[in-house]
Amino acid sequence: MSRTAKALTALDLKRLKEGTIAVGGVSGLYLRKRNTQSNFFLRFTDANGRHDVFLGKYPDMSLAKAREEASALRNRIAEGVDVLQERQQKKLAIRESCHQSTFEAIAKAWIQGRIEINYWKNDAKGEARALSILKMYVFPYIGKIDINKVKAENVYKLLSPIWTTKHSTATKAKTYIYSVFRWAIAKKICSLHENPGDIRGSLGVLMESFKTHEHISRHHAACPVDEIPRFFADSERYDSMSARACEFAILTGCRSKAVRSATWDKFDLENRVWTIPVEHDKIKTKGRDRRIFLSDQAIEVLKALPKHRGSKVVFHSSTGRCFSDSTLTMFLRGMHEARFVEDGRGWIDPDEPKTNGNPAVITLHGTARATFRTWAKDDELGNNRRFDQEAVEMCLLHARRDMYKGAYDRSRLVNERREIMKAWGEYCFSTRNSAKNA
Repeated sequence: MSRTAKALTALDLKRLKEGTIAVGGVSGLYLRKRNTQSNFFLRFTDANGRHDVFLGKYPDMSLAKAREEASALRNRIAEGVDVLQERQQKKLAIRESCHQSTFEAIAKAWIQGRIEINYWKNDAKGEARALSILKMYVFPYIGKIDINKVKAENVYKLLSPIWTTKHSTATKAKTYIYSVFRWAIAKKICSLHENPGDIRGSLGVLMESFKTHEHISRHHAACPVDEIPRFFADSERYDSMSARACEFAILTGCRSKAVRSATWDKFDLENRVWTIPVEHDKIKTKGRDRRIFLSDQAIEVLKALPKHRGSKVVFHSSTGRCFSDSTLTMFLRGMHEARFVEDGRGWIDPDEPKTNGNPAVITLHGTARATFRTWAKDDELGNNRRFDQEAVEMCLLHARRDMYKGAYDRSRLVNERREIMKAWGEYCFSTRNSAKNA
């Protein structure tokens, strides 16, 4: 067995050949590397001999996480905790829950299994989201049924009431059901030959009546391109942090979460760059370019913001915390109602269908994303010939659409992206600046 006192880096691990090696940083932390499977484990000795405790699979578990877990385990051992017995009890608890063969018990064991392998490491709300949807839409229908007795008909009956009204939720529910059965079948907990949640099987036949590929698609209501200058002229009247957050989201074409979670340490105002961290991005792919290039107008919004003492949050509440998505939605609704009083129209998307007779009030996501994308390709403005459309997609942090997903073409199109954001900022502020210069 090879050993080393050196604290290895993540790059060192990638270069390691097969074998078992101490990775350093925490006494007894090892990596056993093989072609098919590589694992981190903690080695320690007590009165009963030497023990190896599994920590996680590499590279699913990062080196930093392995050191963190190993350090915590070392501390518990030093406190006299029998970590081996503790782990054994946890395994027995999972087995016992699996012996309770209801779908709900197995689903909870599946969630626990994902927690064990750190499945949701880049999605802080992944576990809570899965459990919430299962509790609300799945457990009431099939939760108490023995997992071996659940049929595609049962899944169809729980999905059908929400397939058209809450299609996104229904799709997530279907995915979770499929994953639970897939896991249970692999673990030999479930003896079914066909996964009842598989849309390619009997479930797909039953769902044909819904024409799953033709479900009605509604888009996020967006401000018409030609009204964006007026929107910014109107929003200037509101002296609130939520108004500035909405303006900044639109100026940068960013999603609400990234803006609401933004912290000052991620901005380089001198070089006009904001780097969105992976945890605030919808797409978690490693190594992708998450830089947002800031226009003069975006910089202007940022520099005018008051900072909260003791908080790094850029767009903060009175207590220094991040806004909720509903806070920004309510601001836009307030703008809509104020304009409706003036002209009887308000801030609406004329291209989206009405709901219960009411027009679609613009949303932040639709305006920040769809309006920007539409403007960047508007042929009447000449933007379809003016801008590189691939650069436009990169401004929105969209993944490359080529079949190799950027494996060969790794250009960042920095100059093009800067030019696009500069032109967008000028367009957004065109009416506001005209009023100031008048």
